[in-house]
Amino acid sequence: MKCHRMRNLIALASMTFAAFSFPAFSQEENLPVEIIVSGKQPGPPMWRVKNGDNTLWIFAWLSPIPKNIFWESDKVEAVIADAQEYITQPDIDLSIPKLVMFNPINIFRGVRLGNRIALNEDKASLEEVLPQALYTRFSVLKSQYFPRNKKLEKYRPLVAGAQMVREIQKETGLVPAEDVDKKIRRLVKRNKDITVTEIKVEMQLEGGFKDLAARIETMMASISRELELSCFERQLSQMEEDLDEMQYRANTWAQGYIQEFRFIPLPGDEEDDCTNLIAFSSEQETYEEVSGTLRAMWLDAAETALIKNKNTFAVLDFSQLLLDDGLLAQLRERGYQVVEP
Repeated sequence: MKCHRMRNLIALASMTFAAFSFPAFSQEENLPVEIIVSGKQPGPPMWRVKNGDNTLWIFAWLSPIPKNIFWESDKVEAVIADAQEYITQPDIDLSIPKLVMFNPINIFRGVRLGNRIALNEDKASLEEVLPQALYTRFSVLKSQYFPRNKKLEKYRPLVAGAQMVREIQKETGLVPAEDVDKKIRRLVKRNKDITVTEIKVEMQLEGGFKDLAARIETMMASISRELELSCFERQLSQMEEDLDEMQYRANTWAQGYIQEFRFIPLPGDEEDDCTNLIAFSSEQETYEEVSGTLRAMWLDAAETALIKNKNTFAVLDFSQLLLDDGLLAQLRERGYQVVEP
């Protein structure tokens, strides 16, 4: 049984969503930047990995994207229709014991826990814990994009930064790419003969509510304040400087271009302190184990598919296609031919 409530708490703590790292734009206007392209576009780029006559087609996943984009799916549809296998993005499925899940008291406990871990020590305000220069920059963005949201002022930087990003993306028309996933799933279902290979780690969280709550609180307490402030500054810079680039790249992604993604900071690189928050916390061992397992699972599935299938369709976050140590680079190192879009 999945527990979305517990998943949200851990997601809140992990802060692994650093997909907001793009280079700069001028902040001369006080209004949200304009969407560059809308309407139907040719479709996102696909990489090809070759093993003789066998091909692994990799769809470049990007999120968030402008809400008015409608990419043309004909090419993807043709690949999926001809594929023998679909390899999903790496994912984690968290679950908790049913006795914890179905205890109604835990609903209220969960709310209190969420409120507790979101706050600074001694309930200090954001202004009190941030260096003055960072708080001044935050205040500028707040007055521009979410002036009536006073809740962020009481949260610790980890939580305030995540909510700040969501608020600004919403204001500027950037949305999660949920519809992209739904479209791909619909296209896969049309192919009655395709095999779906889920790349997923099942994590069963053991213990009662007190045990789980203690684990989460320990993790939150173990997060380095230096890394937390560094992540917050990175998020500020992204929201100050990068919004038009984010939208531009999302549009070029929908048009099938890839050059605009090269030579930029990528989520998951060594300099990404937002990812390092969880990587260097009390959950470091679990983080490394799960990350390593997911990478191995995807690579094993990709290699097996390249050996046995004429055509395979897969989805990967664009960062894994461009990072020097990403999953695509791992396939290239293993001797497979990589054909870029």
